[in-house]
Amino acid sequence: MGTETIHLLHTNDMHSHFENWPRILRFLLEKQKTYTQSYTFDIGDAIDRLNPYTDATMGQGNIELMNEAHYDGVTIGNNEGLVLSHEAMNHLYDGANFDVLLGNLKEYPSLTQPTWAKNYKIITTNSGTKIAVLGLTAPYMLTYPSLGWKPYDVDETIGKLLPILRQKADVVVLLSHLGLPTDEHLGEKYDIDIIIGAHTHHLLEHGKMVSGTLLAAAGRYGNYVGDISLEISNDGQILSKKAVTTPTYEMSEDDEDYHLIHGLFKKGQTVLTTRYVTQLPRDITTDEQSYDAMRALKQYFDAPAAMLSTGMFVEDFPKGRLNQYELLESMPHAINPMLMTLKGQKIIELFEELDAQQEWLSTLAMKGSGFRGKIFGYMRFDGIDRQKNGQILYQGQTIQPHQNYQIATLDHYKWVPFFPVIQDAPVKIELRILLRELMAQYYKKKYSNV
Repeated sequence: MGTETIHLLHTNDMHSHFENWPRILRFLLEKQKTYTQSYTFDIGDAIDRLNPYTDATMGQGNIELMNEAHYDGVTIGNNEGLVLSHEAMNHLYDGANFDVLLGNLKEYPSLTQPTWAKNYKIITTNSGTKIAVLGLTAPYMLTYPSLGWKPYDVDETIGKLLPILRQKADVVVLLSHLGLPTDEHLGEKYDIDIIIGAHTHHLLEHGKMVSGTLLAAAGRYGNYVGDISLEISNDGQILSKKAVTTPTYEMSEDDEDYHLIHGLFKKGQTVLTTRYVTQLPRDITTDEQSYDAMRALKQYFDAPAAMLSTGMFVEDFPKGRLNQYELLESMPHAINPMLMTLKGQKIIELFEELDAQQEWLSTLAMKGSGFRGKIFGYMRFDGIDRQKNGQILYQGQTIQPHQNYQIATLDHYKWVPFFPVIQDAPVKIELRILLRELMAQYYKKKYSNV
């Protein structure tokens, strides 16, 4: 009985780390040339608006680069789906020469498949083996709807699609931007041959077998590239499946790499620098930016109080022309305004949570949950004061334990594990605007007569 060998090459969670891209691109193209049969996939969070080139092009620059790598399919991560507006997301893949595979996100109001994505695709190999490739992304139920997308539960989606794929194909591959715990659950529960993972930035150097399903993942930031090899019989049976990862630092460098990487950064920087915001009459320190941001949040939500952490602001603004690049440098985060409603008793508990943690939070180096700064910093309030005797005032009045109060803040504090009170609070998240975009509006209005 004859057999065929197929390779599945994969990247994930690159987050616009272009410093690794030239080596990754050469590695992928070389493997594609060397292997008799190979297919190449990306598992989401390829873009990150922390990078000026990505921010200036709304991710379309990333797609142009990815086109060179001859991807056969990609799925999206939260840095595509939740960090771009609905309009920008609808145009992200306009120039893509690869398929976007996404089975669990539909477009409001009609709940139809986005025009830029397919539920799945079927690949037919040289020997006639059929490989079904399905893409799923983390279904943020709380946030996707406000951007005009309806996410669907992972088990519900697989329950619907897997029987169809099993009828149509010999091999089923899932591109999973769901995270390792979910991948392990899916491996235990479903007849899926291979799950290529992402989202939790996990590295499975030689894969991981879970109840007959091979899990694979290549870490984060393009530090590794994955390579899955399948030996398949002519009647479509998988005889063996193995996963390996190659560290990018082991891949060959080229003299031109630096110029390409630096060139992308400069291109993005130049575009953003030309996008004028307003004229600043004086220097504005990061400290002052934190107070300005609380005023901006209060105005945006028409709320009497605001809170945020000082670590949100990284660079001072010099006197003179303020541009979008300076805003990106000071507020590089994918973080959005949020309005939360707390009972007076919960505000007291929130201050207790802060008291217990403020000292270590003030110097805590952190990344993730949208945050792209250096340290968490100190939590500041506007419209809420604590007296020396410990009494907490809201707009100068003693808070009442059972009364509801509104606080304008940032969604970051809902996702980090430091504040159970905020995690449990009812909130309204404004995903259509990032913190730095809000501050651009604020400064433009504030200094319009300068």
